Amino acid sequence: MRDQFKGWLLEVQEEALKDKRDKARSTGDESLWKKQIWKSPEKNKAIKDRFRDEGEKLGYRSLPSYKTGAGEWLYDFVWRKFDEEGHLDEVVLAMEIEMSDRTQRGLMRDFAKLLQSDATYKIMVFQHKTEDDVQTAFVHFKARAQKYRVKSSSEFLLCGWSTAMNQFLFTDFICETSVTPD
Repeated sequence: MRDQFKGWLLEVQEEALKDKRDKARSTGDESLWKKQIWKSPEKNKAIKDRFRDEGEKLGYRSLPSYKTGAGEWLYDFVWRKFDEEGHLDEVVLAMEIEMSDRTQRGLMRDFAKLLQSDATYKIMVFQHKTEDDVQTAFVHFKARAQKYRVKSSSEFLLCGWSTAMNQFLFTDFICETSVTPD
């Protein structure tokens, strides 16, 4: 699934870059497309909308939900699976999207929420200016995950938007259970 997630995020990226070029063209100079800003609320919405639509195809209920009007629940975005009686069976995917707070402390606070989740798939989306900044954040996230006493195995996808490069960068890893239940 991590490769599918990357593909969806890359498609979101391509749509955003197309929009930036269209906006620049409408001002009379498409060559200035990089100066068009993809604002954080637009990023958040595009990502959530794409994962909501894909999750629905897979039979998951998403929060936030455009169908019910329900807002966020614990995380910025989740896929939930319900049993035949309508009871919550599991949280399949938990995602944190932090495009505004670029401080390590702020990002780690959101990442710590993901560490505590028992979701199979955990996605952290954030932004920094340069590729080096994004790669440094990847190192910090992975180091933090290695120190955490994982209670359920999960697959992580880290996705950093580089504002200088106008693109998403990715890394992924698996955290195996490190604590045996009593």
